[in-house]
Amino acid sequence: MSVIRFTPVSEINDPLTLAIGLSGGSGTGKTYTALSMARGISEIVTGKNGGPIGYVDTENRRALHYKSAFPEMMHYDMKAVDDDGNMIGFGPERWIAVIDSAEAAGLPVVILDSFSHAWEGVGGVLDLQAQVLDRLTGGDDSKKNQRSQLAWAEVKPRYRRLIDRIVRAKTNIIICTRAKPVMQTKNRDTGWKEVNARATKTRRADVPWDPASDGDLMFEMTTMVILDPSFPGAPVHQIKVADQFKALLDPRRPMGVETGRAMATWAKGQGDAQAQKELLDQARTIARTGKEKFTAHWQSLDKPQRAIVATIMDELQQLAVDADAVQDVDDEDPFASARPSAEEMAAAEEAARAAADAQAQEDAA
Repeated sequence: MSVIRFTPVSEINDPLTLAIGLSGGSGTGKTYTALSMARGISEIVTGKNGGPIGYVDTENRRALHYKSAFPEMMHYDMKAVDDDGNMIGFGPERWIAVIDSAEAAGLPVVILDSFSHAWEGVGGVLDLQAQVLDRLTGGDDSKKNQRSQLAWAEVKPRYRRLIDRIVRAKTNIIICTRAKPVMQTKNRDTGWKEVNARATKTRRADVPWDPASDGDLMFEMTTMVILDPSFPGAPVHQIKVADQFKALLDPRRPMGVETGRAMATWAKGQGDAQAQKELLDQARTIARTGKEKFTAHWQSLDKPQRAIVATIMDELQQLAVDADAVQDVDDEDPFASARPSAEEMAAAEEAARAAADAQAQEDAA
């Protein structure tokens, strides 16, 4: 039996690796944005301009449209068929082999575009589950609901091994996935768009896009954003962004080479990302004391500090409002803060019904 040794962090000097998720519909700038960010990452990792960029292309060599702009691209045309024309699809094991090859080639960064093929393409996870389900039911549709989970139990471990390979990769990875628009209506009073679609594991209620991928993948990313046609290349919908990167990602400004450089610099244990995180944590702590103290804190910050804190302003405002609401509770009644209003009870009941309906629809699907 091997000896387990806990290593002091002072002895760990290897740079971290990044796993960046970019999702979006057609025309949102996924390919160009991925290449630009990869260029910045490669420059920091290799210490020179023009460091190689690995590109795994499932989109009929679409990335080659940019070969003159990115001559450092190392391209791999990943097809659904082999050289003899036999269908081999996009199963999890092929993607694991691709990452193995990228590491063996010493590539500092590799782009997987479009990784949606691993989920919904030929031989992808959904296709594999359907094949297993057909085998388990013998083609009897009346048995599909009953045996759907058995089919998933056979396929999901293969996909989880792929996700684990991405997480443990020794090269930086940018994963591009497609996203589909969901139905919306516009609230006449507030002007906000409201989504008329059932909740899924991959879509937030306030985001009008549903990525063609799995929730397990999205939330394993270092950073996961959804691009929008309104601002191509910009992180309009920030699904998962660590505090260290919040100041880098402006929903109105396209990501690019500088974004990649800054992220790779953080991964090497350098830069000022940690100081920015501490500034945000301090702002959260003060916001929890109420609006008055947070306002005073805000006024004490200089302009660059305000720009960083402003990246989580919605969260801070809500924390301060909640803190004041707690302070306004009648301190003579120990149950005052726990007693929901009639409106809150009605909203909770409605949310419970909606969740139950969504789960029933998901189970039926």
